Amino acid sequence: MDIKKYREQITKAIEGESPVGDRLLDDTLLDFVENQMMKIGSLSHADVQWEEAEKGALTLLENKTKDVKILTYLLQCLQHQTTPERFTLSVYVLADFMDAYWDTCHPAPGPRGALPRRKFYGQIIQRTVKAAESLDGNSFDFDQKEELEKAIVVLTQAVKKFELPEDGVEGVEAAVRRKLSGVSRQDSESNATEGQSTAIVEPAFGGPTKVEIDRSSDKAVRQTFFKVADLLSDLDGGQALSLRLRRFAIWFSIGAAPDADSSGETQLMPVSVDRVTEYEDQLQRGADLALWRNVEKSLTVAPFWLDGHYLSFRVASKLGKEDWAEAIQSEARAFVSRLPSLLHLSFKGGSPFAGVDAAHWLTATSEKSSGGESSGGWEAMRSNALELAKEGGVSVALAQLNEGLATAREPRDKFYWRMLSADVMHSHQLSAIARQEYETLLDQVSKVSVSDWEPSLIQRLKTGADAV
Repeated sequence: MDIKKYREQITKAIEGESPVGDRLLDDTLLDFVENQMMKIGSLSHADVQWEEAEKGALTLLENKTKDVKILTYLLQCLQHQTTPERFTLSVYVLADFMDAYWDTCHPAPGPRGALPRRKFYGQIIQRTVKAAESLDGNSFDFDQKEELEKAIVVLTQAVKKFELPEDGVEGVEAAVRRKLSGVSRQDSESNATEGQSTAIVEPAFGGPTKVEIDRSSDKAVRQTFFKVADLLSDLDGGQALSLRLRRFAIWFSIGAAPDADSSGETQLMPVSVDRVTEYEDQLQRGADLALWRNVEKSLTVAPFWLDGHYLSFRVASKLGKEDWAEAIQSEARAFVSRLPSLLHLSFKGGSPFAGVDAAHWLTATSEKSSGGESSGGWEAMRSNALELAKEGGVSVALAQLNEGLATAREPRDKFYWRMLSADVMHSHQLSAIARQEYETLLDQVSKVSVSDWEPSLIQRLKTGADAV
């Protein structure tokens, strides 16, 4: 890593009329970076494309916009692995950006943006303190320690220059001093070991609350998951993840559909008709959080009430909570995809697990997750992928397409995702690999039947026919 070049990319003015560029509101590369950052702390955390996201954020800051929000993304990527070089670079990058663009940067340049910038700085410095706490003294030599100390001095000067709270950078300095206390020019190894020992016995201030996990039964494990979900729901941005975890708790122990007779009727009791009617009436009068919480509570004791998940989705949508609604639909679809026979089963008395509307909601191809695009939709995605490859590089575009392929369920959608990947490779001098993929796809699609090509279409027709 060329640290000097990296820092120059941050401080170099954007070409054009304004040295800070334009505020980006609709940009393919920015969408990719933000999508990666949204995975942090979620169930998809392990799927974050850190290297591609860092490259994308750096490209945006160098060539398109000086935006403090994008800076936060870049610093998260740099501090993902707290090696001496990357952590020190993250401190320099923050100081360099502040010194060159703090008063003029997007999203709100000038005096009107003072408060938003202050909030962004607070978020950045908190993460930096946390990253500093995770430094390993054994990985630093004396020269690296001195370089980091210089970087902190530069950052401190920038903080004072713009009259920002100094306690944050003081926290970084204190953590570094404590973690690297054993690094000396005379005997780096032995003293670093001492410093590491001290850090281990020192209690972590403000650490997460310990959660006791009772594995004695599925019921006990389920209750533990519910407790964690409740904790998540109280955190900023944690509600969607909480909803996913609650559904995992409801369904994780279900490995097969319940027994049913020849007509698909089970011996499971349905949710009270009066209660369902009450919920629907309340939704018609106007959705509120109290209604939504009651529906969610009912779902915890009725794991096969798929209509209830559709109801919760509708309430969340009416409340304007699109991320909640997406989480509910995504998890419900995954459950039904695992046990598709549930769509043909009913409770005792004949009320279906999923009515016609809910069944369509669970099986209809989704533009986002299932990839069921019209020809125009796929063409738009192809254009976006080619633009992303041009701006962020082939690896970034292929990483995004790979995410679409990973979430696709229909063979038809998987075909399109793979074809888009081949298009990107073909347009960037990877013609041999692209040709092989085109030939493979042509061979496969020549042999496929309609029922294999789009099974959800057949399932929808069967569901509709059974309901008539």
